[in-house]
Amino acid sequence: MIRLALRTLRHRKGSFLAAFLTMFLGATIVMACGGLMETGIRGDVPPRQLDGADVVVAGDQQYEVPEMQYTAPMQERARIDAALVDAVAAVPGVREATNHTIDDPAPAGTVDAIAVVAEPGVEVDQLRALIEAEIPGGAVALVGDDRGVAEVPDAAIHAEGLVVLSGVFGSWAIMIAVFGVASMLALTIHQRRREMALLRAVGSTPGQLRALILGETVILSALATGLAILPARWLAEFLQLQMVRNGVTIDEIAFQMGWIPITIGIGSALLAAVCGAAVAGGAAARTRPTEALASAGLPERNRIGFWRPLLGVALLLGGIALCVVTMTVNSGSYASTTGSPAVIVMGIALAVLSPALTRPLAAALSPLGALMGQSGRLAMLNVRAGVDRTAAVAMPVILLTSISAGLLYMHNTGKDAVHQEYVDGLSSDAVVTAEGGVDGQLVDNVRDLPEVGEVSGYVNSRGFLEHPIDDPENWEGEARWDGWILEGVDPGGVGAVWSAPVTDGSADALSGATVAMDSGNAEELGLAVGDTLTVRMGDNAPLDVELVALFDVGGDDNTLLLPTETLAAHTTAGHATEILVSAADGTATDQMLAELEDFATGQAGVDVSSSEALADAYAENQDIESFAIYTIVVMIVTYSVISVVNTLASSTNARTREFAVQRLTGSTREQVMRMLSIESLLIAAIGIVLGTIAAVVPLVAFSVGRADTTQWTGSPWIYVTVVAGTVLVTLLATLLPAWQAVRRGPVDAAAS
Repeated sequence: MIRLALRTLRHRKGSFLAAFLTMFLGATIVMACGGLMETGIRGDVPPRQLDGADVVVAGDQQYEVPEMQYTAPMQERARIDAALVDAVAAVPGVREATNHTIDDPAPAGTVDAIAVVAEPGVEVDQLRALIEAEIPGGAVALVGDDRGVAEVPDAAIHAEGLVVLSGVFGSWAIMIAVFGVASMLALTIHQRRREMALLRAVGSTPGQLRALILGETVILSALATGLAILPARWLAEFLQLQMVRNGVTIDEIAFQMGWIPITIGIGSALLAAVCGAAVAGGAAARTRPTEALASAGLPERNRIGFWRPLLGVALLLGGIALCVVTMTVNSGSYASTTGSPAVIVMGIALAVLSPALTRPLAAALSPLGALMGQSGRLAMLNVRAGVDRTAAVAMPVILLTSISAGLLYMHNTGKDAVHQEYVDGLSSDAVVTAEGGVDGQLVDNVRDLPEVGEVSGYVNSRGFLEHPIDDPENWEGEARWDGWILEGVDPGGVGAVWSAPVTDGSADALSGATVAMDSGNAEELGLAVGDTLTVRMGDNAPLDVELVALFDVGGDDNTLLLPTETLAAHTTAGHATEILVSAADGTATDQMLAELEDFATGQAGVDVSSSEALADAYAENQDIESFAIYTIVVMIVTYSVISVVNTLASSTNARTREFAVQRLTGSTREQVMRMLSIESLLIAAIGIVLGTIAAVVPLVAFSVGRADTTQWTGSPWIYVTVVAGTVLVTLLATLLPAWQAVRRGPVDAAAS
């Protein structure tokens, strides 16, 4: 059977081209995602400034989150004691140890890294072990590409983001690729019913037919995935480059793509192909020879195997469950973690159930066909008679519509919700920045202006709450996992940063080692004013602070307020980054802004921005983050478009004899093309309706969970563009191969 499979592939290249392209593209995308994920997991940062060092001693940028079995990368540079230089230099095997300051200025008595050169003949790993035995906790000895972490301390954060992004993208790509490959193979084998029937009639057993189809599929899959390895690497490198250019990640992280993502890509494509071939081949093999020959030239009745409704219903229930979780458990900022997969699952569910759903939709569209004359009536008869064929063509249209419209509107809704939350929480009317950072004198000068109300130096970071450490199962929020937002404010200037009312304690007490937090979080953790907390700061240093004030923020807020000077000492910059200013009572914002701008003209490097400018800048930052989701949508939609083209072209080419018979009975080329145009529009309408339903249900759930409204946001032109593009692709993919088919003489075409 393997020899016969090879001959079949050689003599029926056109029939297998669509399936080959689907496998090739699916494997390419999955491998590329795997390469990006491996790049993030490895997080290799080849050193540049410290390339000449054999070992680099630096601060530990990783934090083991208590009770969570999770290592978190820290945002700020973790510096080490300058006295360690002498201790490291005294280690046996060290020829030279020099200190380095990479991020100026470093606080007195600290350095960013120590570059160590080994004596000739000393093994690097052995020297590292000796150095690790001499350095205290909070410092690490780095070798190889890990040495670059001392130069780029936030590399682990960017690497972690790359892992998350590629993981989400890859999981979606695998789901869609598996479905696309399986459905394309099923259609290809379905179109070979006459061939399968003839093989059964001449004595082939069902087992031999299954072996033939499986052999063809394995050979085809091996060729497609093998040829996809090099393009997958190019695609992954291209995506990483675009992410660097758009600020999603950094170019210091070295690209890596080993055997693991290649194996996953090959395995997923092969699994999808074998499953699709097994299902379609099983149906063909079970057919009796006489029955198969009698029905091979006729449209197949709508016979759906038992597995398809079960799979479709299971996926539908899974999509509904994801929607419910999005509205309840994962509401708020975590809504996208289940909302986005819900779009994919719902789209696949309705695509799987399309044979059962196509018949009633085709019946509902029958009046439209009647209004389009004889060609319209004939097109409607074709759509309703060949339900399996119509459903097979509509499946990729469903996916294309649901994925593109659903993800784009969901992204816009989430982005608008985040932006609105930022604007609502913005208490300041203006922000003042200065080249080289903000000092206390500049803050005092701004505070002395007559039209200015509350003023605060401001700095932000991220950290973790170490104490109190409760049982994680009793912690309902996610802040312990994701960390806490740390905001630095000046005593007496909290109103310029936060508008939330104080429920206990006093914000004026924020000085020295103190902290303020949301009253809801305090109650959940069993904290009260006067208690002591231990905060793991952004530079991985623990800090004991006293809780002096509670705010009624509302919602799931995970922000800790600390004094500006206290927080700034644990940041890479080491100082406040801006001054937040609110207008004095009775003073118009424009009047205050004019005064600030006059003040800034006499100060070198000082700049003033309004709250509207802050909101615009925040929106621009969101646009940078949007690049990732747009890239995902473009890649998946491109794959879906190619699946639509493959499916439609393959289906149209398989009907060459049908078109020839139609012309022999009196139809002209123009009438055949007109019939196909109407048929394509009807099929596109069926796919668009089902795809829209698959997108709307998760969109409503996401909008409720994320923005507490059933109305999602986004321009209506998004949907118009999706529908127009889908219709255009459907028409072109049908009419171009059909035109080639009807150009031949009808007698020759019917004979072939």
